[in-house]
Amino acid sequence: MWFRWMMAAFLLNGLCSFGLRILAGMGLAAAYTSEYLVYWYLSGALSLAALFLGKLRRPTRADLAVGAGLGVFSGCGQTSIGQALAHGLPGSLVYPVTLAGGLFLVVAIGVLFFRERIGPAGILGILLGIVSIALLGAT
Repeated sequence: MWFRWMMAAFLLNGLCSFGLRILAGMGLAAAYTSEYLVYWYLSGALSLAALFLGKLRRPTRADLAVGAGLGVFSGCGQTSIGQALAHGLPGSLVYPVTLAGGLFLVVAIGVLFFRERIGPAGILGILLGIVSIALLGAT
């Protein structure tokens, strides 16, 4: 079951940001970013509620706490992206900075807090991530 969830996350990743880019391209980001994000996250919460009801299993407090935390931080990040686009920053700058920040935070937290060792494959993955972000930002 976890594989299906991971595939769904993989396939749906980026749709919210893509919608923000469309709003900015149409000149509507300043007026509609908040409403767009409220409906986006509300639809996600309702979808998860329907899944829990379908399984007849109540979410645990840990489920709710993790979900709420992820939702709050994700919402803050998406709001920041929407505001940056609404104030005229080009997507070719906003998205690479966002992706590089995420990459940096994941690597830094793994190394500093979890004492993970980065082997050759990990270093190669980080370098490929940096190169792909640089290529994404090249216009």
